[in-house]
Amino acid sequence: MSTQAPWRRRLSELGRGIGKPHAPLFAPLLYGVASQIEALPPADVTADPTRLGKCLGELRRATGTAPFVVAAPSAMEAEALGAEVDRQVWPPRVSATADDDVIECGELDDAWSQSDALAASLETCKRLNATQQGEPVLLAALTGPASLLVELLGDRAQGAAAYEFAGRALSALSRRFAQSGASAILLCERVLPSDIAAWSAALNTIANIARFHRIPALLAFDEGVAPAGWPSSTVACPHIDQEPGIDKPHGMTIPSDIAAWSNLAGATGTARVVFTAREVDAQTSIEDLADACEAALEIEKESGA
Repeated sequence: MSTQAPWRRRLSELGRGIGKPHAPLFAPLLYGVASQIEALPPADVTADPTRLGKCLGELRRATGTAPFVVAAPSAMEAEALGAEVDRQVWPPRVSATADDDVIECGELDDAWSQSDALAASLETCKRLNATQQGEPVLLAALTGPASLLVELLGDRAQGAAAYEFAGRALSALSRRFAQSGASAILLCERVLPSDIAAWSAALNTIANIARFHRIPALLAFDEGVAPAGWPSSTVACPHIDQEPGIDKPHGMTIPSDIAAWSNLAGATGTARVVFTAREVDAQTSIEDLADACEAALEIEKESGA
């Protein structure tokens, strides 16, 4: 694991579109898989900040990766906002959408405690920020606004009012994570929105909060999905198989299948951070994961990072 690279400063510079090029930070979404440390279901570990913090720390040591992934897109935002979520499967699935009037909710600061997983994620971020030596890299990967609306309202997820709500909700949540010590917010989208203007406005609301706290708001899509143009308010993370077409500092998205990580060295171009847009499968062997991470971490050595 690199102990020399000032990743928090570099991430802050990435959010502001400045800083010198450097070998990228390797930051796969290792969240549910951490539950294997205590041989418990992911639903149990991710709802308990003490267990989650311990498991994330042990997994980080086992894999040699720098970041703590304190949140991943696992329907916990939708759960907090009124959707019913089945957490006994992993990744969790929405079993019933919220009521239409959810988008009229004005006060959101107290909503996050309605999801045990989301409350635990925030508390874990706060504890790790307070207890880890140096400046720990704490990554909060959240469901993007378009995907959140699908989880929350299903096929009723459309219109400027809905996107305005998604922007407000995720900006309020991003603020909480930033105040808890998060180093970066990664917005993970599963679907391309039909209303690009309303979606971009929601992203801008979220990015403004991140910018105020001097952390980046990054945007990633699942493999095979990409917008025609990347919204300028967020840091674009195009998939490794896509032509970036970006002339400013950016990240990169790679598959969550660890078998695809062996050839990353020399393939990340000018990306400053490398993510997966989905969690690594929670059933992945930690031994296999550690081997895959060892190979992938060669990208952090390309320039002595």
